[in-house]
Amino acid sequence: MSLKSELVVDPALLIPEDSLQAQKEKKGSLQIITDLRRALAWELARWPLAKYVHWDRGRIHLPRSYLSREGEDTRTVHPGTDLNHLVHQHYLEEIDIKTSDWVNYVHMDNVVAKRHEYLGPSPRVAGYFVDVDGDIFIKWWDSFLSDQWMGTQKWKVEITWDGEKWVEKNA
Repeated sequence: MSLKSELVVDPALLIPEDSLQAQKEKKGSLQIITDLRRALAWELARWPLAKYVHWDRGRIHLPRSYLSREGEDTRTVHPGTDLNHLVHQHYLEEIDIKTSDWVNYVHMDNVVAKRHEYLGPSPRVAGYFVDVDGDIFIKWWDSFLSDQWMGTQKWKVEITWDGEKWVEKNA
């Protein structure tokens, strides 16, 4: 009589994202969440459809140009501030074209230029990222360039398993 020793693994200890099926689901979920994030991104030239109220004091970083090549402005954000409204108002302000030699992605002639025209051909706000210090960074999606950027770097949608489904990190 021989006893076989089998390793018994508690199913609760298995990580769902380790399986091949879970990796396929993750890839599909990532694409769906990315497409949704891009579809809901709002154009700076138009009024935002939703409010995004920030309930903590912080600082928002507002790039002057694509990938912050010309630096950025910062503004203090007070509790209860609608970030979408603040960003929209900031980027609708006119710029003195005589004092700036930045690249205007919308038009090159010497007419009235607004701040959003220096961020890319079609800059859209896809969301916000708040770091541990309370600094707020805008997640940009440019539909014409098919590019996602935040500050001086590119960003991508990251997802994690919450025990039931795949959800976006830092959403």
